[in-house]
Amino acid sequence: MLILVALVVAGGIFYFNYLAAKKRRELFAGFAAQQGWSYLPDNNALAGQWSGTPFQTGDHWRVKNVLSGAYNGHQMVAFDYSYQTHSTDSKGRRTTTTHKFGVVVVQLPGALPHLEVTHEGIFGGVVANALGFRDLQFESEQFNRAFRVKADDERYGHAVVTPRMMELLLARGEIGWRIEGNSLLGWDKGDHNPTEVMNRLTLLQQVLEQVPPYVWRDYAGVDPRVQPPPSY
Repeated sequence: MLILVALVVAGGIFYFNYLAAKKRRELFAGFAAQQGWSYLPDNNALAGQWSGTPFQTGDHWRVKNVLSGAYNGHQMVAFDYSYQTHSTDSKGRRTTTTHKFGVVVVQLPGALPHLEVTHEGIFGGVVANALGFRDLQFESEQFNRAFRVKADDERYGHAVVTPRMMELLLARGEIGWRIEGNSLLGWDKGDHNPTEVMNRLTLLQQVLEQVPPYVWRDYAGVDPRVQPPPSY
């Protein structure tokens, strides 16, 4: 009897998840049509295209509900991303955890050095600094308390994160973002929805607009007014 109940419950959960995934596919397919973008139910190859957070960790990488197209003159892609991690307790019981993220990516006019801006967290900065992973410091103590900025080139990091950039992020820096080659990525934990996709694309567009022209010339050797061909 217990086995039968367990099977019924498992079947119910499976069916509920199936319906939720189907509804989500329909939501994003309709959203893509409204925006004039392309839609793919999945494209796991995108999981290996970037190397930083939240990619290249765990296993069972999955990329679903992929939106791609033009946004304010830049090529973009947005998708659901998930991966799994596993742990085993003292009795040998294995637990699998699925980590979900909403990711948006805007293509840059040229490749820039690595730079990442994330929320400081309550204790994250203290622990990281104690371990020797010091983030860049800026004149604004409010910004230093709120965000961690990591860059391979300190001069470049300060050139990108200007006072106007700090003002923007303090006002609405709700997601982590990173410059990785010719990509500007934004991500946050959990599933996103169409409204959040648009809000995050708007934020990335504003971040892009705050990068000084000389940074593009000195570090990428490009004119930011000339857009690259689409690659996503």
